[in-house]
Amino acid sequence: MIRTVFWLWYSIGALLLIFFSVPPGLQFSNGLFLVFYAVYAGELIIKGQVQTYMADQSVIFSRQLKPLPLLLSAALIWTCGMGVEWLGVHTGQLFGSYSYSDILGPLLYGVPVTLGFAWIAVVGNAVLLSRDFGQSGWRLLLLRAAQVGFWTVLLDLVLDPVAHARGFWTWGDGGGFYGVPWSNFAGWLIAGSLLSFFVPAVRLSPKAVRLGTRLYQAVLMMFGLVGLREGLPLCIIIAGIGAVLAEGSLRYARSGQIVKL
Repeated sequence: MIRTVFWLWYSIGALLLIFFSVPPGLQFSNGLFLVFYAVYAGELIIKGQVQTYMADQSVIFSRQLKPLPLLLSAALIWTCGMGVEWLGVHTGQLFGSYSYSDILGPLLYGVPVTLGFAWIAVVGNAVLLSRDFGQSGWRLLLLRAAQVGFWTVLLDLVLDPVAHARGFWTWGDGGGFYGVPWSNFAGWLIAGSLLSFFVPAVRLSPKAVRLGTRLYQAVLMMFGLVGLREGLPLCIIIAGIGAVLAEGSLRYARSGQIVKL
């Protein structure tokens, strides 16, 4: 159900953002997109997680794990994501000096309540793209954190300039990349990497990996095309590179490697 809702919302939103404009009466849809994105990414992880074990010497069975640990992870990411945004808005630390408009939804202490869902979406989607490379335990968690940081920054290099140009938030520092300070991307690297530790390390089904990759590519390309319309040509170039890298990660997963969160 959420898959259908998300892609319908995505299709209409992409059409309006790329070729037309979002009517004032539909501005609330921007915040809802973040919620749907988070729920869909979370569903892919919950339904895509499997546990493999040997019933005998020749047969391997898989079963879906309970969703409660991942729902708790989502709640922690929402809370901490809102926390780092509050810190950024009120102190200028981590990301730089900026402020939010109400386009993304009602503000809670200066931060749109939908931003917590944005962090769930971005981290969850990045987790779906991360690979274990044969590691386990703390080595796996650290390796995954580095990958999540990479995928989140890559997305933000496209998302943040577009959001700034569309008036979703305003930067006080300026400079950097299309008016977004470089400290913001460093902040995303740190926050994304740390938030990934809330997600337990479990195995993912090939279907979840494939759908998660397509989700990331679709979001990346949508913002890249909007960036092209806004006169930000480097955004579409970065989006194209990111889509190719995500495809390479998917092909690596299909090569027979074990896939873990």
